[in-house]
Order: sequence, then C-alpha cells, then structure tokens
Amino acid sequence: MKAFFTPFKVGIVVLIGIAAFVYMFGAVREGIDAGAAGYRVYADFRDVTGLVKKSRVSIAGISVGEIHKIELVGDEARVWVLVNTPLRSDATVAKRQASLLGDAYLELTPGQMGRPLKEGDEITHVIYDAAPADLINEMKTIADNVREITQSLREVVSTDEGQAKLAAILDNVAQMTERVNRLVAENSPKIDQVVDHVVNVSAEADTFARDFRRDAKVILEDARAVTGEVRNIIGRSKGDVEEGFEGVKGAVRRLQTALDKMDATLDHTTSIARKIDEGQGTIGKLVNEDRLIDNVNEIVDETGRFVKQITRLQTIVGLRSEYYLGATAVKNYFSVALQPRPDKYYLIQLIDDPRGRVTFRERVINTTESDEDPVIREQETITEDRFRFSLQFAKRFYFVTGRIGIIENTGGLGVDVHLFDDSLQLSSDIFAFDENVNPRLKAWASYTFFTHLFIAAGIDDVWNDELTDFFIGAEIRFNDEDLKALFTAAPSVSF
Repeated sequence: MKAFFTPFKVGIVVLIGIAAFVYMFGAVREGIDAGAAGYRVYADFRDVTGLVKKSRVSIAGISVGEIHKIELVGDEARVWVLVNTPLRSDATVAKRQASLLGDAYLELTPGQMGRPLKEGDEITHVIYDAAPADLINEMKTIADNVREITQSLREVVSTDEGQAKLAAILDNVAQMTERVNRLVAENSPKIDQVVDHVVNVSAEADTFARDFRRDAKVILEDARAVTGEVRNIIGRSKGDVEEGFEGVKGAVRRLQTALDKMDATLDHTTSIARKIDEGQGTIGKLVNEDRLIDNVNEIVDETGRFVKQITRLQTIVGLRSEYYLGATAVKNYFSVALQPRPDKYYLIQLIDDPRGRVTFRERVINTTESDEDPVIREQETITEDRFRFSLQFAKRFYFVTGRIGIIENTGGLGVDVHLFDDSLQLSSDIFAFDENVNPRLKAWASYTFFTHLFIAAGIDDVWNDELTDFFIGAEIRFNDEDLKALFTAAPSVSF
C-alpha cells in the first residue's frame, strides 16, 4: 500500500505550523497596543515607587489601560497612561499597593461633571495613599511613646515617694466621698423639717378657723336669745311688771355670759396674734422670716422660666433634594432647625454631595531651560469625601435673615430675603474660601407651594467656570407640632 505521508507533505505541514506560530506570536502581546483604539493622558506624582511601564490601570477593579511611559519633570514623576475609556476633567487617579512586596498599580475614577479629556490632557485630581514605610514609621513612633509612658509610670509607682503620692490621692478621694455623704445626711433633716413646718401651719390654720366658727355660732345663738327675751319683756310689760323685771334680769345675765364668752374668744385671738407677731410656732416663723418665702419664690421663678423656655422651643425637620442639570446628579439635605424664638434659630444639616469636596491648588515653577517657558504653572485638584456637615446660627432683622457658621465643612456666610409674607425666599451662601481658585457662591430662590412643600431653583459655584451648574429642587418641612399631629392621626397597630 502506498504511504499517505510523504516527505514532501510532511515538510509542507511543518512550514504551515511554523508560519501559524509566528503569526500568533506576533498577534498576542500583553497590554494595549499603541495603535489600538485609545488615547494617552498623564498625571504628575510625587512618588512612583512600585510603578513600571506596562503596569495596569483599572476602574473598579477592571483593567482599562496600562502605563505607557514614566518620565521625570522637575522634582516630580510624570506618568503617561494609555486608556480606552472616556474620562472627564474631574477624574481622579490614585496609586494603590497591589501587594506587600511593593508593586503598585493605578486606579481611576472617570469623573462626572467635567469636560471630556483628549489626547495629551492632564489628570489633575491626584490622590495619595499612605506608603507602607510611613505606616511602619508611625507605628514605631506610637510604640516609642507607649514605652516612654510605661517607663514613666513604672518609675513613679516603683519608688516609695510615688507610692506615697498614690496613697495620698486615694485618701483625698475617700475624704471627699465622706464629705459628700455627710453633706447629704445633714441637709436631709432640714428638708424634712421644712415639710413638717408646712404641714403644721396648715393644721394650725384649720384649728383656728374651726374654733372661730364655733365661737361665732355661740355668739349668734346668744344674741338670738337676747332678742327673744327683750321681745317677751315688751309683751309682758302690759300685764305683770314684776315678771317683766325678772325677765329683764335674766336677759341681762345671759347677755353678760355672752359678753364673757366673747371676751374669752378675743383674749384667745389676741394671744394667737401675739405669738405670731413674736415669731413663735410655725405660722410665726413663716410670717416673720423672709428667707423661706424668698427661697420658695426663687424656686418658683426659676422653674417657671425653665418651663417657659422648654415649651417655647420649636424643632423644624426638613428633607431637600437638588437636581444638577449639567452634572445630572442629585444632592440631598437632611436638616434640623432648633428655634427658641421667632427671630433666631440654630440650623444643623447633613449633606450628601455627589461631587464631594473638590480642592484646587496652583503651583508656579521657574525653570532656566531655554527650550521651555521660564514660568510653568501647574494646577492640582483633589476630591475627598461626599458627605458634608453644616452648623449655622441665624438671626432675622425685619425681612432679612443673616446666617454664619460652618457651611458644608467650611466656614461661610449666608443671607435670606423674605418676600410676599415669607412665601418667596431669595437666598445666597458663600463658603469654601480655600478649596478652589475662587470661593464657592451659591444663589437660589424657593417658593412655598403648599403648607409643607417648597420648590427651589438656582445656580451653584458661580465664580468657578468649570464647576458652575444650574439646579432645581424641592423640600418637605415639618415642625414638632406638625409631627405630633401626624403621629397622633396615624393608625396604630392593635393586637
């Protein structure tokens, strides 16, 4: 049988295999080819330890490019990266540690509100992480401090003088505790005595009123009897004169008895009045000593002022959202206003800002190289956390309210103009004086749409052209009385 594989056919197969291997070896390579669909941008770093050419560049852990070139510019390293994803001018780049061995990579965030980056543009937002060497040095410093503290404590405690000082401190604490206990024990009987005096005053006043009521009743009965006897005398005088005189004598005796009883009652009343005037008994002390009355009046006045301040305080809760048209992002506010009086309040806000805290820095470098501009200006933008905090004090004068305090993590001022019975409000805030090239100015107008609903529109960051944006928003606002009524009207769960 004739052989199927001849030397000629074997040679052709070998040549085809070699050609395929050469083609595949040339086609397969690491990273992104310079001719691929991508573009180059750069960023300046103070330290590029761990970064090499062809190091990966990722967004959220997904590789989107590689380091194309690293060159020295002045005292910084300029890193050129080749990427295949759109980036904006507010994009950020950070050097991250890939492992404890020292190798690193670059992590990008594409940005949201800036202009698109083109070939050769700069990423100005550079974020620096703490290097492992810095962390080790910090830990070493902390360990040295702890060692010094323990050494000082051991020196103090180990000596007889130190132990004596610690014993003296413990003795002082024990004496202070004993004095506090003795003070409380001494004042408790006094408080009990004051309460007992008040109870005795009430009892004596009740006894005096009851005795006076009884004596007055006896006097009235005697007077009624005298009147009857006189009437009998007048009636019998037409007949028996002797009986009339006897009746007169009896009436006189009864009248004398009534007068004697009245004298006794008056003497008793005089005695009580004299004792009160001399300060005897609980009623006498209460009438003649002004200190107890002054203390009671002072306690009542302080209690009244405290209760009035508590009941007058208003708590206003607000929820606001603003939609930025250029950035297509939403900014949210949660605010609590503590208003003790109608013309002033304290405002506390927690803000969720989509663009975070953006800081611009400008640096001027003088160079002597003839082929470059002798003055080089570099701008650096740093973006930090998204959440911000505001704490302001507000005071109203007629139709204008001024505000001062912390506005979105920085010092700032604000003003509100109230028009049409407070239905329309024009507001403006200026803050962040050192974050950007110019301070951040925000102006807006809000209108009361319903009782608790407000709509707003305005412009933010007027003086920084790259960050200027328009927004619209709405807010829901309730005070503590509205919340109380809402919770009262809400249905409750029954079991």
